[in-house]
Amino acid sequence: MAEALQKTWQAPPQVGLRVIGREGFPLAERSDEDVMLAYGEGSEDAFAELLKRHQRGVMNYIFRMVQNRQIAEELTQEVFLALVKNAERYQPTAKFTTYLYTIASNIVSKEWLRRKRRPKFFSMSSLFNWSKDEEFNALEHFEDEKADVLTSFQRGEVSEAVNEALRRLPEHQREVFVLHRFQDLSYDEISEVTGVPVGTAKSRVVRAERALRPLLAKFREYL
Repeated sequence: MAEALQKTWQAPPQVGLRVIGREGFPLAERSDEDVMLAYGEGSEDAFAELLKRHQRGVMNYIFRMVQNRQIAEELTQEVFLALVKNAERYQPTAKFTTYLYTIASNIVSKEWLRRKRRPKFFSMSSLFNWSKDEEFNALEHFEDEKADVLTSFQRGEVSEAVNEALRRLPEHQREVFVLHRFQDLSYDEISEVTGVPVGTAKSRVVRAERALRPLLAKFREYL
């Protein structure tokens, strides 16, 4: 998918912006914010660096939100294409991850709204004819690196259980839980991404954890 994304974007025109004191640093050693500014200046390598750093994380987040691999891939492309469109206007007023996941959250919200308006069309089983094993394999494909200590079977079993448990959460609880637990965003960042007070973000995570605890009790040692 990274190759497809890189084929669809175009470097923005040079606009005379400079990242003071950073030009001599390799992209790999520069902050996300500096790399995004470099892309805004027209650096093709900067976009590739952003993909390398964040494509997997965004994909994991969206996949856990929509529970469908094909749709997650399409929405991930939308997120990075939004970076392309907004590159010239980008200003590092917040952490880049906050900026990135705000875009992703908005795109996921639009997907949820489309599903509510057309629920039959977005039925995963009827639209894609996925078997349980195929859905299981898709989740395993995007498993976190933290679970690499498990055997392949255990990883898949835990992944399937987490996937099923997340499905049972209300959307607003699922989002803050995934952002905090899997994407390692702080409560302040989650507040900015979702547009709710920090206290609300914390309470939603707590409620999600309480709801998930009995569903994942047998996997406590892995979680």
